[in-house]
Amino acid sequence: MHVKKSIGAAVCLLLGVIVVTLIADREANSPDPARETIAANGEQIQESTGIFKWNDKEVRSVEWEGRNQSWILQREPAAAEESMLTSAWLLNGSELPVSQAESRIRKLHELGKDGGTRRASTLSHEVIVGTIMVTLSGLKKEPEVYLIAVEPDHPEHVWILRSGDSLAYLVSKDAYLELEQLQ
Repeated sequence: MHVKKSIGAAVCLLLGVIVVTLIADREANSPDPARETIAANGEQIQESTGIFKWNDKEVRSVEWEGRNQSWILQREPAAAEESMLTSAWLLNGSELPVSQAESRIRKLHELGKDGGTRRASTLSHEVIVGTIMVTLSGLKKEPEVYLIAVEPDHPEHVWILRSGDSLAYLVSKDAYLELEQLQ
């Protein structure tokens, strides 16, 4: 009888710990109402932590194919092969000061931090208006591909969709257009 009481008490204690852990986890991961907004279609948008997960120093090239402008920013081939510490950059084949290249990469990285996220499947009749391909240093030779989309009913919103990601990332249209126009 004493063993059954001990086992029963241990099971109750274990269940109590599990319930408390689940409640604490739910509260810790619950959506923050201050970080949420509502999209035009009523879809809830969660604040983004940023779409671009790479370190700016890892970028070897960025190919921007937009509706109005296209450009290619890349490390000079010799600099890319020798060391990522060497920072010689080309914009559309012409030399670009390091500070301007780094500024452009930083603006691109920050672009995805302005808005929120929502499920890409909830976009309504989206139109792809551009692509961004980012090639990083390291073993991965395949570029990361991002699609730029707008919904015809809400052209003031610009969304970035990352290949293989189920989320769409809302970005500032003004910041997007400014980055596209840089030459």
